[in-house]
Amino acid sequence: MMSPKTLCRLLRLAVIASGICALFIMLIAIPSFGKMLVWWEPYVVGWYTPWLIFAWVAALPCFAILVLIWRVSGAVKNDTVFTVKTARLIKAGSVLLFIDVGFFFVGNIVLFLFGMSHPFVLLISAIVDIFAIALALLAAVLARYITKAAALQVMSEGII
Repeated sequence: MMSPKTLCRLLRLAVIASGICALFIMLIAIPSFGKMLVWWEPYVVGWYTPWLIFAWVAALPCFAILVLIWRVSGAVKNDTVFTVKTARLIKAGSVLLFIDVGFFFVGNIVLFLFGMSHPFVLLISAIVDIFAIALALLAAVLARYITKAAALQVMSEGII
């Protein structure tokens, strides 16, 4: 078994790697792809800025979730995962993800209705939404059971 310190380090390494990848995607890949798309299809030139702003706004909650995961890794390091505080952090991440999924879904529909998107993009975004909803539900379930475990831990400490 891995020690709490090792698990914390690995979790924080994953957060850093995810943050770097997300920054690369948001600051380099998406703008470059958008410019390339405008070069290939000049009629989409008016779509570039709205899509870029939409992508950046949709990414903000994801960075906030990375911060929450970083804070949860501190609980892993201290071996205090089964606390109400940790459950609240995980629940906050779940709520943020649900909100972001809603924003992403509505934003894609609005952009499609304004003629700034393709049906295939709408389909792909729906698949991404389903995956994100599954992650948000898993986080909500985890938060609920960590809350129950924290209550049991407090109760068992009172008995001993």
